[in-house]
Amino acid sequence: MVESALKPISLILLHGRRALFTCLTLVFLLLPALLGEISLAGDLTVVPDEDPGAPVPAEDVHVPPNKGEDSGRVQFDPSPAGISSSEDQKTEELCRRRDAQLKLLEAAVSEEDALMRQVVQILDREAAARWLAAFISCRPLNCSSTTRDRWIEAILSAVERNGLPFCKEILGLAATIISIESGFNADPVAVDSSRGETMASLLDRAEKEIQEKYGTVVTVPPVPQIYAAYKKRYYPRLAACRTEGEIEVVAKDVAQELRKNVAKFPAFIQAIIFKEIDKVANVVQTKGSMQLSFVRARQVMTDRGEGFTDEELSDYMYTVHGGVDVGVAALKPMFIQYAARYARPGDLSWLFLVGMDYHYGAFSSRNMMEQIRIRDLSARKIALDGDFIHYDDKGRPQPRESETLQAAVTACPSIQKSTILEAFLLEKNPHYIYTDVHQTLAETHRHKFGETPFAVVGDLRIGENAQIKHGATWKTRSYLRKLDRYLNAIPWE
Repeated sequence: MVESALKPISLILLHGRRALFTCLTLVFLLLPALLGEISLAGDLTVVPDEDPGAPVPAEDVHVPPNKGEDSGRVQFDPSPAGISSSEDQKTEELCRRRDAQLKLLEAAVSEEDALMRQVVQILDREAAARWLAAFISCRPLNCSSTTRDRWIEAILSAVERNGLPFCKEILGLAATIISIESGFNADPVAVDSSRGETMASLLDRAEKEIQEKYGTVVTVPPVPQIYAAYKKRYYPRLAACRTEGEIEVVAKDVAQELRKNVAKFPAFIQAIIFKEIDKVANVVQTKGSMQLSFVRARQVMTDRGEGFTDEELSDYMYTVHGGVDVGVAALKPMFIQYAARYARPGDLSWLFLVGMDYHYGAFSSRNMMEQIRIRDLSARKIALDGDFIHYDDKGRPQPRESETLQAAVTACPSIQKSTILEAFLLEKNPHYIYTDVHQTLAETHRHKFGETPFAVVGDLRIGENAQIKHGATWKTRSYLRKLDRYLNAIPWE
């Protein structure tokens, strides 16, 4: 059965609904001005988002004069704020190098599918439906009996569409994640009233966070007037939202207005808009019944050859079939590799780790074990967070040297840094374990320290007060216990 002994950790689960605050911040500060209700002219003291230290004096902020249409417009760079064109070029080069390495190692990865099929419990479609029906509406999964058949069909279709066998392991894991993440709701509620939470209280928290984040700005005229204008126009719409999808409808209206009127703003406001606009349009970062990160959803659908626009993909994830389809697509690479390389008869610990990495990020538990090897071999203290390199908000690798990379250079003195970096670019893919870098690290560590497990629970966190799942704060230990309990409730035999 699933290994139930979890390490005594008290960490925060990786995803939640904090992104909603970003949208509310922009609405507070920007949209009423876009609509012409308030002028942003005047002296402002601005605290940059990147540096919470000393404020930027008003004389250092360029605000064009409002003297006619031409003079009131500014030229703007559509690249994200704080990202130079040279950094963009370096990021694109890293992506090209990653794609090249993926092609080189594809043959090794392709063998895993056949190995996986040798160790999982495969059923035919009819038997798979009966097996799911036997427990999916029982405790603790609790799928409503009135919608049970629809969810079973969605799970079977998702498994089929993603080229996986109808095996108990992927069927049970998918059903478990749907239950934990959304309670079998295609468009999950934004807040859980049973916990005393309301949209109004969520909005109040957002306003307090704006005050903390923007400090001086929110007290300097005309910002208080902007607050008032926002509340008059948009607070009722947001407060009436019940589900995540309804919040996104309002968010998309905000994003559309921002894009339409961006040229009317001073340069420093444009910089904020270009930096945050994608977050506004996709304010709920984890979507649908399986609450998959939208950045990850984009990637797995691209990898599968789908041609969704962001809006189409978002809408698809809020359908019963779409949310499960995209979620299973994200599970697939880890499911295949962990089953193929690490499964043992009678031990489903690997399946628990697949579910854990679905939340943490692809292959995070595997990568955290690699970071332990790097830490031991280099004698350098590094974070065990599952990330070998840095990423931007879109999930693209960044040209900034990480502590893990620096430590790996020490741990592997015979391998060039550029070669290590190319291997690390594959950390979110199954291909990484076939690189010479991983093979060297694993063999050297085994020789010096003995055998190690393939994956661990590490030091992942996103902050002590993160709002997770229906406005409640969930510690990682509690979440992993729930995952373990649900998996152990499934009749695997």
